[in-house]
Amino acid sequence: MNHPAPMHRRHLLVLPVLALASLLACQRPRADGPQLTLEPGALPARAWTSAFQRPAVLVADEIFIEGPPDLVDHVALRQDDESTIYATKTVPEGLRQELAARPELGVEVRAQLDAWSLAALRRITVLARPGEGPVTVRARGSAFWAAADGSGERRENELVFQGAHGQGPSGR
Repeated sequence: MNHPAPMHRRHLLVLPVLALASLLACQRPRADGPQLTLEPGALPARAWTSAFQRPAVLVADEIFIEGPPDLVDHVALRQDDESTIYATKTVPEGLRQELAARPELGVEVRAQLDAWSLAALRRITVLARPGEGPVTVRARGSAFWAAADGSGERRENELVFQGAHGQGPSGR
């Protein structure tokens, strides 16, 4: 003898069917409105400063470089575990990298900023700030700058060079 299924069993069969129908309805595109398609996009390319494109040498006791976030794509710090101390840290001003010479060894630390070769007797600090802004290089303590082609040189206790995106150098 066939007894009708109890009420709770009927609900158990109906619920999966309703859930499946609901899922299929959500997956079907609607014809009544425009479709939104999300595609990954590239950020617009920004012009980098040409201020540091001509080969030059900068030597000082300390060198500080700061600029926009893409500064890290243009600076290379040369680390040596035996003679240098390297640290990187996120600070309220941005991402700070510091390369310091071990004082007991008496060696310099070196870096590259585009075509410029940098050497510091104590430390080189790089600060990539969030947002737009110029690239500034500040050399302190017996600072010496020379163009590699011999076209000029400068010596002062402090030298400052600055380049805005898409522009050449300015120096004080």
